[in-house]
Amino acid sequence: MTKRGYIRLFSYALTFTLVLAGYAIVNMNTANTYKAQLENSYQQSLNELSENLDSIETNLTKSIYSNSDAMLLEISRDLYSECTKAKDALSRLPVEQMNLSSTYKFISQASDYSSYIANKISSGKSISHEEHRNLITLLGYAQKLNDSVNSMVSICNSGGMITASNVKGKSVSINSLTSDMTNTEDTFKDYPTLLYDGPFADAVLNRESSILKNSKEIDKSSARKIAAKVLSCNVSEMSFEGEEAGKIPCYVFTYGQRSIGITKNGGYTAYILYGGKIAKSEIEEKTAIRNAQKFLSSLGYSNMTDTYYMTNNNICVINFAYKENSVTYYADLIKVGVSMADGKIVSFEAEGYLTNHRSRKDFNEKISLSDAEKNLSSYLNVLGSKKCVIPKDDGTEAGCYEFHCESRETNEEVLIYVSTSTGKEEDIMLLLYSDGGTLTK
Repeated sequence: MTKRGYIRLFSYALTFTLVLAGYAIVNMNTANTYKAQLENSYQQSLNELSENLDSIETNLTKSIYSNSDAMLLEISRDLYSECTKAKDALSRLPVEQMNLSSTYKFISQASDYSSYIANKISSGKSISHEEHRNLITLLGYAQKLNDSVNSMVSICNSGGMITASNVKGKSVSINSLTSDMTNTEDTFKDYPTLLYDGPFADAVLNRESSILKNSKEIDKSSARKIAAKVLSCNVSEMSFEGEEAGKIPCYVFTYGQRSIGITKNGGYTAYILYGGKIAKSEIEEKTAIRNAQKFLSSLGYSNMTDTYYMTNNNICVINFAYKENSVTYYADLIKVGVSMADGKIVSFEAEGYLTNHRSRKDFNEKISLSDAEKNLSSYLNVLGSKKCVIPKDDGTEAGCYEFHCESRETNEEVLIYVSTSTGKEEDIMLLLYSDGGTLTK
């Protein structure tokens, strides 16, 4: 073969090699893309499963503390819905590879049992002591499962990726997650066979504000003066950011790292937002609550009582509700954020109060406190009680006795709201204590 022929052959071979390499790179990129999509899908499903299991655990706990057929019916329906969502999320995970068959069986049975309880109550029957014990059993397994899945979510959300095989880096293989789940699956080995036949946050914003509706509209200049006074700065230091429409129309200004909304009608402070970070904590929560109370009074928000607080990122957010004649109105809600570094006010939210506060009828007490207490579950001890009015999902309100209770079996604390008109349960909330404060769910 001539020299030119060798060169031509080499050129063809090189071209062929480059083409093969190109195809290999394209195929590798495509495979990596599919792999990334699969990993993201698994992680999203695992996060959804975690959220569903948290709701399942909450509803099972509420069902144990409920002593009202109507409330238990509502909880059972919510439980059924969350179980259905959990099964859907679980079906999008590699169930067999991750050894989740018993988990799927448990969620299915919890779903069936909640449906059974709901159907029994709908037919006019009450649940038995044995059925109540079954709910406690279901709760125990739900808590173990929830803890295990939360652990996996924590691993994945901290940088781990669910993959089909062991790889280096922060990736977490299905095999390793299977090992984590095996411990949880083992808890279902002794799972008994159950014998059977088969907030306030959103509600407080449903109505039109009577405060703003009956107030005169102010101009931008007047709003600017109000904003400067609230933020303790000169008018000239305020920057006008624009006007907000929506349910509570506002003029918006900024000063430093804080933004403030002043309502067009009435000139009320609707909110303060803080964009900075608090690096340290120097004051106690009681000081933060006291400072928040003084701030509310300076704005003209009177008769506000603190209910719960939560400290996060060195900002203590205190919930205040309107109180009159020993009755707490939870719909009239204001949240105040206080810097734990120096006690200054950094955030504020009064949408609940501005939306719901109004003159109300006298508090109705057809049922006495002692009679209402008799309707509580026998599994609870009462720690305290007070009168209150709570918002409902349909936009109405219900006068209630709030009973602060403790479980006789687990020492868990709950709030039971019993209607002062009918003596029946209106709502149940679980109290969650942490180093940062108290939350309810």
